[in-house]
Amino acid sequence: MRIALAFAMLPLFSTETIPAMVRNSILISLGLVSLALQPAFDFASFTAFDWIAILAKEAFVGFVIGFFFGAVLYALEAAGQIIDAKIGATMAQVVDPLAGHQTSLNGAFLGRLANFVFIFSGGLSLLVGVLIESYAIWPIANVFPRLAPVGLELFEAEFGRLMVLATLLSAPILAVLFVIDLGLGLVNRFAQQLNVFQLSLSIKSFVGTAMILLLLGGFVQAVLNDVITRPAALRGLLGALR
Repeated sequence: MRIALAFAMLPLFSTETIPAMVRNSILISLGLVSLALQPAFDFASFTAFDWIAILAKEAFVGFVIGFFFGAVLYALEAAGQIIDAKIGATMAQVVDPLAGHQTSLNGAFLGRLANFVFIFSGGLSLLVGVLIESYAIWPIANVFPRLAPVGLELFEAEFGRLMVLATLLSAPILAVLFVIDLGLGLVNRFAQQLNVFQLSLSIKSFVGTAMILLLLGGFVQAVLNDVITRPAALRGLLGALR
C-alpha cells in the first residue's frame, strides 16, 4: 500500500502511460524487498482494527512520500496553466496522457519537462531509496503516529509550498504579461477603434512562449534543486511523525 500510493502520486506513473502488468511488477518487486527488511512480528496477534489502522497508516505514509516528490512536478504544470490563464490560452485545453486530465498547452509542456528532468536526474532512484528507508524509520508494525507538532508543521507547510512554487516559477512571465496589458490598455485609450483583445492574444502568446524558452534552464534547475532536497525533508518528517 505504501509503495503503490507513493508511485500513484507521480503523474509519470499514471495508468495511461504504463501498462498495468509492468507497473504492478515494479510495485510487487519493491514490496518484496521492503518486506525482507522488516523485523519479525506476530501477524496472528493483530485484530481487525489493527489491520485497518495499518492499512490507513501505510496509505498515509505512501501519500506523503509521493506528494513530497511529486509536488514540484505538479507545481511546474500549474505554473504553465497560470501563464496560459493570463495569456488567454486556456480555451485550448488538451488531455495530458501523463497526468490523465485536461491541461493547457504550456501546462502540458512544462509538466512533461518536469517529468523528464525528474527521471533523468535520478529522481526515481531517490524515491525508491526513501521508500525502502521509510520502512526502517516507520516499520509496518508501528501503527499509530506521535503526531508531533514539528511533524505536523512540516506536513502542512508542504501543501502551501506547492502553490508557492507554482507562483514563483510563473512570476517573471506574469510580470511581463502585466506590462503588456498595461501598454495595450494605454493604446486602447487613444485608439479605441483598435481591437486590442484580439491583438493582445497574439502578442501575449508570442511573448509568453519566448519567455518560457528563455527560462527553460531555470525551470530545469528548479526541479533539480527540489528533487535533491526531498530525501532529507522526508526523513525529518517521518522521523517526527512516527
